[in-house]
Amino acid sequence: MKAPRIASLVAAAVMMAAGQPAAAATKHDLLAKLDAATQGSLVSTARPNERYFAVSTPDQRVLMTLDAAGSPLDRATEFLAEYGALIGVQTPTEQLALQRVFTDRAGRTHVHLDQRHQGVPVFGARTVVHLSETGALGLNGVFIEGLDSLAMTPHKSSTEVAATAKAMTRKFHPGADPVIESSRLVVYPMGLLKGVPGENRLAYEVNVVDSYRRPADPVREQLFIDATTGAVLNRINNIQHTLNRSIHTPTIDVPAVVTEGSALAPADPEFAGDVTGSDRTPNTPLNNLYIYAGGTYDLYRNLFGREGYDDGDTAPEDQIQFSVYLVNENCPNAYWDGQSTNYCPGFDADDIVSHEWSHGYTEYTHGLIYQYQSGALNEAYSDIFGEMYDLVNGLEGPLGVTLTEGEYYENRGSRWVLGEDLSEVAAALLLRDMWDPDGFPSPSPGSVITSENYFCGTSDGGGVHTNSGVPNHAFAMLVDGKSFNGVDIPSIGMIKAANIYFRAMTVYQTPTTNFAQHADALEQSCADLIGQPLTDVFGDPSDQVIAAADCDAVAAAMLAVEMRQDPTEKCGYLPVLAPEAETPSVCEEGSGPVTAFSEDWESGALPAGWSIASNGTGDSWPGTNWEVSADVPEAHSGFAAFALDSLDGTCAAGGDISGNFTLDAPAVTVDEDNAYLSFDHYVQTEAEFDGGNLMYSVNGADFAVVPANAFLHNPHGAALEAATTNTNPKAGELAWFGSDQGLATGSWGTSIVDLSALAAAGDAVVFRWDFGQDGCNGNLGWYVDEVQTFSCKAGVVDPTDPTDPTDPVDPTDPGGSAGGVSGGGSLAVLDLLTMLMLAGLLIRARRSRRG
Repeated sequence: MKAPRIASLVAAAVMMAAGQPAAAATKHDLLAKLDAATQGSLVSTARPNERYFAVSTPDQRVLMTLDAAGSPLDRATEFLAEYGALIGVQTPTEQLALQRVFTDRAGRTHVHLDQRHQGVPVFGARTVVHLSETGALGLNGVFIEGLDSLAMTPHKSSTEVAATAKAMTRKFHPGADPVIESSRLVVYPMGLLKGVPGENRLAYEVNVVDSYRRPADPVREQLFIDATTGAVLNRINNIQHTLNRSIHTPTIDVPAVVTEGSALAPADPEFAGDVTGSDRTPNTPLNNLYIYAGGTYDLYRNLFGREGYDDGDTAPEDQIQFSVYLVNENCPNAYWDGQSTNYCPGFDADDIVSHEWSHGYTEYTHGLIYQYQSGALNEAYSDIFGEMYDLVNGLEGPLGVTLTEGEYYENRGSRWVLGEDLSEVAAALLLRDMWDPDGFPSPSPGSVITSENYFCGTSDGGGVHTNSGVPNHAFAMLVDGKSFNGVDIPSIGMIKAANIYFRAMTVYQTPTTNFAQHADALEQSCADLIGQPLTDVFGDPSDQVIAAADCDAVAAAMLAVEMRQDPTEKCGYLPVLAPEAETPSVCEEGSGPVTAFSEDWESGALPAGWSIASNGTGDSWPGTNWEVSADVPEAHSGFAAFALDSLDGTCAAGGDISGNFTLDAPAVTVDEDNAYLSFDHYVQTEAEFDGGNLMYSVNGADFAVVPANAFLHNPHGAALEAATTNTNPKAGELAWFGSDQGLATGSWGTSIVDLSALAAAGDAVVFRWDFGQDGCNGNLGWYVDEVQTFSCKAGVVDPTDPTDPTDPVDPTDPGGSAGGVSGGGSLAVLDLLTMLMLAGLLIRARRSRRG
């Protein structure tokens, strides 16, 4: 049943009393101090939902003078000891650990620090301190506050977690032999990658590979598993779609066909610059992989002085550019797997090879997480530098696909089209237009965040190959100039643009950088480079110099593509269910509900007339079924019906726990035109695979899923994964599943169904709550409470009417009480102290009940 209203009022009072104006004032004072130190030129940015903060000055003024003799880490720590509270850092030596130090061509040093809590890494949280010889120039990054209350003792063992990780891997990679590459405890901030508020969870970060290393189905899974519940919080597929080259076929496990400097190695052609090239002489695929890997190496070395993707951190003899020419059943495809780039036949085009190698450069610099906007930026950076190599290498056409020559197309090639030299089959999967991202139907990336093609779903890592069109478009327009979306973007040319993007990549961006932070990083990088010497694609000093006007062009490009638009405004990231407080009244003015049937489970057992059934389809179905549970999530108390989403199973033969189980209500007779069903429920399941839905049967006919048009509030959310990838017997059906955005948990909501959309007066209807799961890995499950059918009667007071001062009354209750506090507003006389005392009692009582 619902918890009494007093609990809600006490909670509100506690929240009001728990404000911390002192902490906010401390940050304000520190900002004021820095602003005074920089003569009023300080610029600070704070985005709480993203846990992001940045502070600097446009002209790189020193924020704090530091000991010039100290190491970069010591100097960064000295600054954070004074100003770390700006982002929540209290003890830098305990809360931050050195990740890397990067010194740019101007001699400035950038210290990248990863957050720790009680020695445990905090996923995605990185702070960067920027230093000159004199002192600190700025600070930016992500820091997660409020971790002191987080329990840091795992309830799940590493053995249990390993079994879950392997089962999850088999689910997505049937036939794999999963091997745990690494496993560690981390603090996982829910919602961080989506840019929505969320709770922090202690979790295991488990990286899984396949012992078979099958090219047909490469495995590089990064899983986050709740250390308390064992639920999978997130899954990231890290297969991303100095010069020492090694070319293999058909797998990396066979001896190399071509190696660096060998007799079979082809000559490396010279760069031509950003000009129209001539027709290239056709080459073998293996030679193409060799040449284009070397060309990508030269591009980064000549422009930015970078020695390979790891910048010389590996001994020269060990830093090998492995390329694999694949021949298998999973073609066509191309990807980077953390060790090698891999290409199917027909994918040996220059921009594609350079695209895949650029994923390696990303992994060793800003390390963008391959999901949602950070993943889209990961893809965009590979598109940008892959296409840049295509435009400067002088190796042209002929086109492998049919394209209409336009004003921005080069002779026999397409400027800003990625993959134009591919075959028709390969291009259908990969072709992308950076100049006009909405121009191709597949994958239809969006030119702006508000584009109808901007992807808000969870597939493809949250749209990494689709939403990359936004930053792709910005770069192309910045290089060539364009008027778009009501904004004029002047051309600044490729050399300037490349240096600005590379500086953002190596200096300011962190693993969780999103589009808005990317815009900040580009604009700050441009300001840093004003007047600085640049080199061109040949490695020679360039006559181009970045000026303030170029930075205005960068800002214009960011504005044109809406880079700082909040994606949550478009995508509407919401709870699984609209909260109970938003439940509408369905009765017209002057009428109210009269209950015909209700069940609140307070007897603690399955009531008479209700029935349950269990149906296993896997070979290890444990017979799971509905039960009446006293362990009810907060906001409700007492008892509720509960469907467990089991964490067990292996998703392999001998461990498949696929099945479904049902809860049937007694038949109700529809005797009113305005009759309704309502029930409260709480959803927290494995997203996409496990979930439940409401079904109905009229006059003994077969059960069917209640259609969307019958719901007046909180309908089924979406369809479960199809049977091709989901062994749940309810695969493909509309259902409720997952957890609330930014949380590992769910919340209560009320669904309302119009019975007239399902049956006619006099019909007998049976409602069924049907829950199904696949062969392994679950979460918590599905709770159902406060089931009732009712009709609207004139003259009855509507208990959901906020203008009515009385408590809700069930007209069928002879006592006229709904079980809450009666007396029409007697709580209003309670003062804050009384509420806080009651809160303490409630908390102690709850702890006692659970202890």
